[in-house]
Amino acid sequence: MRAAWLGIALLLATDAALAQFRPLRFDDDFSAQRQSCAEDENRIACWKDRPVADHVRMSIGGDLRWRYEHADNPRYGLERQDRWGVLMQRGSVFADLRLGEHWRGFAQLASSYTKGRAAGPSPVDENRLDPTNLFLEWRSAGDDEGNFGMRVGVQELQFGSGRAIDAREGPNVRRSFEAVRAYATTGSWRVDAFVAAPRQNRQGSFDDVRSPTQALRGVYATRTGDVTSLDVYALHYEDTVARYAQGVAHERRWSLGTRVFGGHKAWDWNWEFAAQGGRFGDAEIRAWSLATDTGYTFDEVASQPRVALLLAVASGDEDPDDGRLGTLNPFYPRGNYFGDEATLGPRNFFNIHPALTLRLASRVQLNASLDLFWRYSVRDGVYAPNGMLIRTAGDSDARYVATIASLGTIWTPAPGWSSTAVVAYARPGAFLRETGATDALSFISLSLQYRF
Repeated sequence: MRAAWLGIALLLATDAALAQFRPLRFDDDFSAQRQSCAEDENRIACWKDRPVADHVRMSIGGDLRWRYEHADNPRYGLERQDRWGVLMQRGSVFADLRLGEHWRGFAQLASSYTKGRAAGPSPVDENRLDPTNLFLEWRSAGDDEGNFGMRVGVQELQFGSGRAIDAREGPNVRRSFEAVRAYATTGSWRVDAFVAAPRQNRQGSFDDVRSPTQALRGVYATRTGDVTSLDVYALHYEDTVARYAQGVAHERRWSLGTRVFGGHKAWDWNWEFAAQGGRFGDAEIRAWSLATDTGYTFDEVASQPRVALLLAVASGDEDPDDGRLGTLNPFYPRGNYFGDEATLGPRNFFNIHPALTLRLASRVQLNASLDLFWRYSVRDGVYAPNGMLIRTAGDSDARYVATIASLGTIWTPAPGWSSTAVVAYARPGAFLRETGATDALSFISLSLQYRF
């Protein structure tokens, strides 16, 4: 199987990948490649939008990613040390079948392998072969008044900045849902409504199953503007075995949120606020979060530096015994929420995160950042990106959790190809040291990806 992924990449690399690739591959825009193939039907890479029968067209594609990472003192010494680091490989292939103007079938198979993890592969490390997308779609013929449609089946979901629902690109195994999703567009608005349950990743072949404990439903609307765009959403989440510092219980939680994003001249912004309520067993839920990202780009300066300040806060539980749960639940956020080292998750925190981006060359970008991380509530613990409780509050009243510095590069040597290199250093703050996580974490990752 791994040799097959490599063979496909080498075959298709003989021509430029003209398609505009999207985070969710069923959203790819390959109009430029289609036009190029129409001008020269003998091009090797004309694998997009090809007629296969009357009123039937097919596109194929996929991706391969190789990634190496090594962490010294993983999770601040709380996890087993990998001797030589971890080597990961992920590949996928898809077929997109269009029948007339209205019907579509999309199937994407993915395979993920990991070698070198001292504690063995985690659920997001390895999945031998399973569909990440396998759905049937019907949509109306688009016109000036808008259109609407519906997708049914296994599908990846991603909305906004991925703070609440994301396909989880960073880890080796991406996230999928079994879902029914309806959408409509009119003018500058797009509205999505869905009912979904996450797929549980298992390490074998064709053995992933629908989660028996979790469910998600909601409405997500986006209005696109010239300067400022707006998202508004309402989500309802359920987990029959939810776990927080105050215990395990049946969680029913709703979340109302809005995101304002856009840019004007040298400025850009991406601000999001969410309020949550519901029940956790017999306890009442009251939680909230605010995340901001404000940047300024010096266009007239060499390397076009962008300086940004990210400020974010998410509520924590003020008292485990007061009959109320104040810990935010971000639902299904980005896997590497605060950085590639992926040690801390967006619950019970306040952080200040200055960042700098430089364009060193037309295809090379440098990113540098410093993340200062505190607990919002000293009665609540610290959580991982997947929601797992890393450290309980214990007897510590300290707020400061960690300082994380990182430096990374992104290089796109050719169309379809991209590579990244990241180094990070994380020093535990008073809270981690007082609860037994005393070791500084050093991290390095190298990755190479090809999309076709």
